[in-house]
Amino acid sequence: MTQLVALAAFLVAIAQASATVSPADRAAIERLLAAYNEALSSCASAVYADLFTSDATFTSDDFRGATHRRLYGKTATLSGHDKLVELVETEEFCLDPQQRAARAGAARPGADAFPTLTLEVSKEGIRGVLPLGRGGRYEDVYVKTADGWKFRSRKVVMPAAQR
Repeated sequence: MTQLVALAAFLVAIAQASATVSPADRAAIERLLAAYNEALSSCASAVYADLFTSDATFTSDDFRGATHRRLYGKTATLSGHDKLVELVETEEFCLDPQQRAARAGAARPGADAFPTLTLEVSKEGIRGVLPLGRGGRYEDVYVKTADGWKFRSRKVVMPAAQR
């Protein structure tokens, strides 16, 4: 019996290790990332929140903006549609009309602009890592829903603050 359980676990591990992300799923996830950038850059808070599942989390290990630090502290995990809306609406550039206007005309990456995105199949969904400038990164879990790919979780790992 123990050998049977061990064999079954081994076969599951092999199946998971050999699972790959299809080109169609990769393209759809890249479109999700482009939609994320567009929603955040344009301060479209409700659109932004809708890119996440209803039970999704957003985590930052180092909020840098004064408003976010005041609301959430240095680190926080936020969940729920309303908290994700609040996160965007309290971005420093969304609060400042001049910064908001400047961002409105800025070019944003298209769905093919994520060549450094690494994806792997996991039991939670598809795990993705997307490098940010200066050593930071996004660590994501994406899941396929009836409405397409969404974030189940997004963690921002910030590089050390420059002094």
